[in-house]
Amino acid sequence: MEHITRAQVDSIHHDGCRVVDVTQSKDGKTVILYTDNGLHLFARIVHESGTATRRYINDLAMYVQQKRDENAYKIQYIRILGDKINQGFGTLMMNQLLRTARDNKIDYIDGRMQDAGTEEHEARLRHFYHKFGFLIDEDRQLLWRRGDEQ
Repeated sequence: MEHITRAQVDSIHHDGCRVVDVTQSKDGKTVILYTDNGLHLFARIVHESGTATRRYINDLAMYVQQKRDENAYKIQYIRILGDKINQGFGTLMMNQLLRTARDNKIDYIDGRMQDAGTEEHEARLRHFYHKFGFLIDEDRQLLWRRGDEQ
């Protein structure tokens, strides 16, 4: 598995991106967290078969931007689709985003929680953001402040 992961890391570097972590999902899958050298964060899942997800196709993604004239980030959206939902991949990416925010002494992160579509998905989204210390207002606006984490 190590040589398969190394090949994927090399591919990510060849694509002009930077690997920030190689970790394991809660079910033991190898996950490569990488950035396009901005704040956008991607997760590539490497399977034992040698196949892996692909950037812009089915790699998981968290799109984040630095807020202009503020020491803050804005979450644009998180893309986790299909059978990857509720498997811990969002948690890996959010933990990395918060590490980056703390390392850069970012004051706050905001954004808007997407429309869930179902009550079950709504509850999962709210649980997801709350476990990282985000507040969610009645307009679905998100707010995380450094130092306010639970």
